[in-house]
Amino acid sequence: MEEEVHLKVDSKGRLCIPAEIREQIGDVAVLKKTPKGYLLLPGERKDFLEEFRKVITSEPRRTGKPKFASPKEMKAIWRTKA
Repeated sequence: MEEEVHLKVDSKGRLCIPAEIREQIGDVAVLKKTPKGYLLLPGERKDFLEEFRKVITSEPRRTGKPKFASPKEMKAIWRTKA
């Protein structure tokens, strides 16, 4: 059964979701763009510290070595941006 609910958008751009729908969704929601429009799905609460540990302990995505600009190159950049 497909149910349609019309939501109000307040003056600050927030959606007003009815309580019975909020109870079904939970504390976290995912708004997913689909070819037919947007889909609101229940999400998962993520532990901030666990996510932070994953980022800190993972291998960096960058490959190779960064190129550092010489003082002369930096001065040339400053002149063009001013």
